[in-house]
Amino acid sequence: MTPLNNTGKLACLLLQLPPNFKADLDILENFLKILPKDYRFAVEPRHLSWMNSSVWKLLEDNKVAYTIVDEPLLPPEVHVTADIAYMRWHGRGRRPWYNYQYTETELKPWVAKIKDVSGSARRVYGFFNNHFHGYAVENCLNILEMLGGLTPEQTKAKRLMEDYRKGASEKSQLELTSFVSTTSEDATRAETLLAGLADRSRLRNALEIRDEEVSLEEVTETCIKASIRTYRVIVDESKQEILHDCADWSRQSKDKQFCKHLVKIFMMLPEARAVKTLSRIHDEMDSWNFRQV
Repeated sequence: MTPLNNTGKLACLLLQLPPNFKADLDILENFLKILPKDYRFAVEPRHLSWMNSSVWKLLEDNKVAYTIVDEPLLPPEVHVTADIAYMRWHGRGRRPWYNYQYTETELKPWVAKIKDVSGSARRVYGFFNNHFHGYAVENCLNILEMLGGLTPEQTKAKRLMEDYRKGASEKSQLELTSFVSTTSEDATRAETLLAGLADRSRLRNALEIRDEEVSLEEVTETCIKASIRTYRVIVDESKQEILHDCADWSRQSKDKQFCKHLVKIFMMLPEARAVKTLSRIHDEMDSWNFRQV
């Protein structure tokens, strides 16, 4: 990578924190102190505890940008803490939330925010979540058009994409569908929580497991016992531990991440029950043990 002071194209490096990492100013401050000065950085917290003035002051003192986000877990607060501003639109979908294309109505309120931020930052960088249908490209062009910044080449590209959408008689949409068909807030919350505990490939792989391959043997207020294919799963809230025995779990459990079997188990639970346990795991992650049966 070429430093910014050497005609390089690298504008900024994004430091995205784990969703279960709660605010710790000492850790953040010590980390920011060792960052190389030849690059610009943006920090994206993903736990609500980071949303406070002490964090924004620390970033400002270290000339690191706070990442302004549109996503389900954090409010879309606007804070400029460096000479650049960094904005990310993650999506508002349900299955999951990052499988999404923004409408112009949803983007319009952001135009005023971008203009406001532009008055405080030397440069504003905006990123839409990458999507296999190319929605990020379209949404970038949408918001540039609203800002009056489309070049002739970009205008042509936008028209080509719009014509393609209109002319397509059928769209094959690969969605990470989960749970029963529902639009409840609980379902949205459960899917969001699962997305923070498993990567996309494992979310997709979980959908390939047939419902009949899962047996929910015991579901109480504090315990979930299930078998999935040839494996066992025990989630014990009273002991704050998850026991499982697949090979992938032995790797994922070290980082406190779910394998496809754990994802599938929670997809099979009633929405409210899944949200209850997943929320506890997220909020008390340090106290939970992920172990082999």
